[in-house]
Amino acid sequence: MEAALGGRARIVGGHVRDLILGRTLASDVDVVVEGADAEVAARWLRRHWRRSEPVVAFERFGTAQLNLRLARGGLTVEFVRARAEAYDPGSRKPTVRPGTLAEDVWRRDFTVNTLLLDGRGAVTDVTGAALPDCFGCRLRTPLAPRATFAEDPLRMLRAARFASQLDFEVDPAVVRAMTGARERLAIVSMERVRDELLKLVLSPRPSIGLRLLERTGLLSAFAPELSAMVGVEQGGYHVGDVFTHTLLAVDLAPPDRLVRLATLLHDVGKPPTAARAGGGGDGRITFHGHAEAGARIAAELCRRLRLPHEEAARVARIVALHMRPIQYRADWEDRAVRRLWHDAGPLRDALLAVARADTGASRYPSLDALDDLARRLREVAETLPQGVVPPLDGHSLKRHFGLRDGPWIGRAQRLLVAAVVDGAVADGDGAQAADHLARHRADWEPLPGERGAAAG
Repeated sequence: MEAALGGRARIVGGHVRDLILGRTLASDVDVVVEGADAEVAARWLRRHWRRSEPVVAFERFGTAQLNLRLARGGLTVEFVRARAEAYDPGSRKPTVRPGTLAEDVWRRDFTVNTLLLDGRGAVTDVTGAALPDCFGCRLRTPLAPRATFAEDPLRMLRAARFASQLDFEVDPAVVRAMTGARERLAIVSMERVRDELLKLVLSPRPSIGLRLLERTGLLSAFAPELSAMVGVEQGGYHVGDVFTHTLLAVDLAPPDRLVRLATLLHDVGKPPTAARAGGGGDGRITFHGHAEAGARIAAELCRRLRLPHEEAARVARIVALHMRPIQYRADWEDRAVRRLWHDAGPLRDALLAVARADTGASRYPSLDALDDLARRLREVAETLPQGVVPPLDGHSLKRHFGLRDGPWIGRAQRLLVAAVVDGAVADGDGAQAADHLARHRADWEPLPGERGAAAG
């Protein structure tokens, strides 16, 4: 390959690290190229493997990408020209110049990500620290930590993420540098911060990285709503303060993005709603309305993190509902179960997963109640396979009540949906629905000034 390229190419980074550690290999491979163009290297590999997939080149950044469709799934190979780069203190964009393999290695984030693998399978440890740190489960930087983080402050979040993913101990000098440089995170785009947080949250033990972010002050730099949970004590079945309980819950939650995010934020409304019952110093701590407050806070934090609007809405909805499954008791009437089934909608499974993690992170004696609730919710789904649909559509409503189009139709149909959920009207029973609306006409009929006058 080197003869054809007129330069050198080596696999570098996490792929080599995980190969050394015997970990499951990711579906992306990074290749650093010295003395040649990244696009040329990508095209060489495509021809060598006799692939037809196109090479996507990003000339401005000196990178090229090849997305391969393989029998065992997709593989993304990204080629990057060896480079040296640095951030200006007041800029988000680095200055970049071509470099050697060694220069590229030394400017990387952590020693365990600096190993080079050539085409013969030989591993080179340029720093002399990468292999010892891999086997010693240590996270250190190739250069002085402050210099490494000055090049790209996002690396401070990557330290927390790798600590959670690899279960590695972060070197004390790295922790001190993270604490001292936390204000530099402000120059990093929120989209990059979000992506690192999501990777951390989906790691095997998110609590490790989240504690590190809180301890260094980085968490409050981009998510003060989360750090506000530190020191907020709780009573009852809870273990530790709100932050400790939340970390336990996130670790227990299944590694699903929506579930982990909702679990991370489920109690974010407790700090602003914390109060002592009766106002006395020895009273029980209460958090009245924390689910509703938490939904508003979660929505705002998700918006600030640039999460997709629909995903942010789903997270906030789960936070708003998260206490309902916890409060379930076997003597709930069927209509209460139907109401939860309807209110949660397609988020039912995620809501129950959050409830299980929330309950498991406490001293609550049993999860049997949630199992019973899940059973009853499945029974509702079997009786209402199409969901709750108003028994009368708009045309039927206008014809029956002799009214024209208007906002009243929406009010009437919402009233009917609530009646079906509560069992006051049978699903699909139009006559019963019309009778129900007649008895509750004041709750839906046209208001003065609205369209909806009687048909002529």
